[in-house]
Amino acid sequence: MKIDLTCPVELWQYTTPTESSPECGFVLNNLSAKVVTSVQATLICYGEDGQQLSRQIERVQGLHAGAGERFSIALVPTQWEGVKTIDLVIEKVWFDDATIWRRGSAPLTDYESNALPQGRKLDQLRFVAGADAEGYPQEQAHVWVCVCGRPNALHSDRCCRCERRRDTVFATCSQENVEQLNAVHEEKLAHMARAAREDASRLNEAREKTQQKSNRKKRAVRRTVITVVCLLLAGAAAMLWGVPALRYANAVSLLNDGRYDDARTALIAMDDYGNTAELLLECDYRQAGEWAQSEDTAMQQQAVDMYKQLGTYQDSSALYHQTLYAMGKTLLEGGVYDRAADAFQTLGNYEDSAEQLLEVQYLQAQKLLDNQSFIAARILFDDLGTYKDAKEKVLACYYGSAVDAMERENYATAIDMFTAAGDYVDAPQLLKTACYQQAEMLQQQGDYETAGTLYQQAGDYEDAALKANSCLYEVAKQYMNNEDYTKASVLFAGIVPYLDSEALSWECIYQKALIAVNVANYQQAIDLLLTIPDYEKANDLLSESRYQLAAQNAEAGNSSVAAELYEALGSYKDSEKQLRILRYAMAETAYEAGDYKTAAPLYGVLGKYKDSLTKWKQSLYAVATDELAAEEYRAAIEDFTALGSYEDSEVQAANATLALALALKTSGDTDEAISLLESLPDNAAAREQISEIMLGEATKAQASGDLEKASELYLALGDYNHADEYYKACQYQLGIQKMNAQDYRAAYTLLTALGEYEDAAALAKQCEEEAYGQYATPALTAYENKDWKTVIDTLENFDTNDLPKAYQDLVGMYEEACYRYAEELYGQGAVYEALPYYRRIPEYRNVSTVALQRSCYLILGIWESSDGENSAVFRSDGTCTLLGETLFFTVEDQTVSTDLTADAMTAAYEITAITDDLLTLSVLDESLSTSYMFERTGDAAAADLLITTTATPQPSNTPAATSTATATATAAPTAVPTATVSPDATDSE
Repeated sequence: MKIDLTCPVELWQYTTPTESSPECGFVLNNLSAKVVTSVQATLICYGEDGQQLSRQIERVQGLHAGAGERFSIALVPTQWEGVKTIDLVIEKVWFDDATIWRRGSAPLTDYESNALPQGRKLDQLRFVAGADAEGYPQEQAHVWVCVCGRPNALHSDRCCRCERRRDTVFATCSQENVEQLNAVHEEKLAHMARAAREDASRLNEAREKTQQKSNRKKRAVRRTVITVVCLLLAGAAAMLWGVPALRYANAVSLLNDGRYDDARTALIAMDDYGNTAELLLECDYRQAGEWAQSEDTAMQQQAVDMYKQLGTYQDSSALYHQTLYAMGKTLLEGGVYDRAADAFQTLGNYEDSAEQLLEVQYLQAQKLLDNQSFIAARILFDDLGTYKDAKEKVLACYYGSAVDAMERENYATAIDMFTAAGDYVDAPQLLKTACYQQAEMLQQQGDYETAGTLYQQAGDYEDAALKANSCLYEVAKQYMNNEDYTKASVLFAGIVPYLDSEALSWECIYQKALIAVNVANYQQAIDLLLTIPDYEKANDLLSESRYQLAAQNAEAGNSSVAAELYEALGSYKDSEKQLRILRYAMAETAYEAGDYKTAAPLYGVLGKYKDSLTKWKQSLYAVATDELAAEEYRAAIEDFTALGSYEDSEVQAANATLALALALKTSGDTDEAISLLESLPDNAAAREQISEIMLGEATKAQASGDLEKASELYLALGDYNHADEYYKACQYQLGIQKMNAQDYRAAYTLLTALGEYEDAAALAKQCEEEAYGQYATPALTAYENKDWKTVIDTLENFDTNDLPKAYQDLVGMYEEACYRYAEELYGQGAVYEALPYYRRIPEYRNVSTVALQRSCYLILGIWESSDGENSAVFRSDGTCTLLGETLFFTVEDQTVSTDLTADAMTAAYEITAITDDLLTLSVLDESLSTSYMFERTGDAAAADLLITTTATPQPSNTPAATSTATATATAAPTAVPTATVSPDATDSE
């Protein structure tokens, strides 16, 4: 068997095709840690004699197999009749993180299955290893095979399927260990069976003795009665009725006095007199109760037996369980674990008997462990599963066995046991020691190969690594010298990069390939050489092997395989020539057999070789003709188009296109149908079909209420089948819809375009008034009267874009009115009342370059001196906060007048410099000659947010100068006005 060990997906199960079901079903297992979304595989089918019947590559998408999950795929082989066996080779695997695994050039690895047949051995193995066990673990030439049946790479320390550790698998699941564990388990079962049989025998014996005693007494009574009956017959009639009553009373008295044996004897002697049978049961019942009160386990056992014999008498069944439970507790406390376990096991689910049984087994196992009976203790602890620290104790048992084996210098057993002990205490370190010591012994005995492997397992223990490489290197060289290149290459590969081990490993594989070539096994040679792609020496041999394999397949009639090989060889030797010859021969064979579908691509790649071009056209034309007849229109279109002007290919391509369009039209895919038909502009039938499709789509759109789409389609159809009338109806309905939605402009446009259609003209007139008239009439009147404010208010939100010709006068009227009104206000001295209207038309005329560049507007904003000591805020409501005072202000030319009230402002400052970013104010008081330089830190809008709502001005002297670069005086203000500032104030506009 073969396997690709690098593949993240493995084949688990499969079914072969049958006549009734030509489908191959495959169950795959995701070995990776990612989600598999797609798989590409090569399916190869073989017949009775192993001959390849078919080979195909399939990709299965839409999968979602999580890490470790199994998933199913189904493939239908192209040739399924006569299929006996199949191969599935995974070529690519796609994952949900957009990564892709591709099958590389590494060869498949040979391995032998370890599966056991159904039977006792497999059952025993599964008892130890679990239900997924298939066979004993094996280490083979190229792989190690896990107990679950999965082959793994030799360097892998865990199984990629079940994730069992390699060391643990070989230690616990070997045939010897499995048989030992099963033997111990079977001995335990046998012991339990013997105990059960002894209990049953003891009870039967007691019952037999009681019955024999009863029979003897009955016979004695009969003899006595027979002897005296004749003597007393005449005169003892009255006594004959009185004696049994006296005996009965005596027996009852004995029973009440607790003399159960005497009472039982007396009652048995009375045979069936009165209710003696019931009194016998009562006697046993009372005696069992007396025994049950004892702390002696022997008497408790007698009580248990007696209660069991009594069966359903009174509450004997309940007392049986109660007494047996008490006896089990007594035995447990006394350390008699075997009998305690039997008691609790017999009780089953009675009270906490199951828990007590676990505790008994735990203590019994602990006692065995304390006595260093490690194997027996391990079996019991292992049976306990997760009870308490049983799993930890199992490891302790393995560890104890390992230490014991180490002391006896039985290092092989110690290695197995330490491996099974895992990470318990210092087991990993002692495992290395055991491996090292065993390796030392084997090296002295001359078993260098096993010694080297053990040295490797010893890891970093002392000089183990060096000795491992040394041993395995020498062994590998011996194998190599003896021409056992398989073992040699594996050993060399295992100690890379020691000395020249890698190169020697490659050389061994190369030599194996040479041997394969010499016996004409070229495929094996190729598989081997592909594992050493970096070995330059192998490249020529690889090419030659492929060349010879191609020739071999060509001679055997496997033309497709040979062609693939020749093609991969490129220009090696005469591969290209051989490939042409082979392809031409394959094409000719197919052509002569009428298999034009096979012949066409073969002739196609041959180009002008011989008569290939002519036969390619002939073959492809035949294929396309068949495709057209089979209604495979897309393929026919592609092939006829590829033929160009060959014969009537262009006509046939058009026919196929038309047929495909009609099929799409029937299925409802009208968009693609129209696209195809439009590619046939000179075809009258195509044009007719386009019109018919468009008319149908328009009708659908109209019926569904999509009037815009319907109008577009009707318009494109012109006068085809009254489409122009339908168009008008749709436009009319659209106009009504727009009118109802108060979109009068759109309604006016639609209805005006309809002319005299129904009442469209009258409705258009109504829409015109609503859309334009109600604005135009008052605006024009106000404009003529120079009532600029009314013009502005009327056209405030009026859209002047795309106006009808009759209303073109409104274009620019709003902007002109804003400008005129602003200029009028400014001329009247209402400087800041004019500002909002200038701001509405910044790009109109010279507003941005002249009007808004006036000092009265530029000064608006927030200003601060470079040292942060002086600030100024000028707002559009005519107030300012200047050098700490809240004032009213006006700006005329370059003069700034201020005061605490708006009625009597006086000139206080001169603007000596002003730009978008800088402001210089000079105090007009000649006695001070002070200047203030500011930088803008906020625009007019920011300043307006700081508009004051109330002010309580106080008398103030001339504003003082501060220490700035241009200050020339040091006078300071004596009073500062207070102000209440509202952050919620809005623009005066």
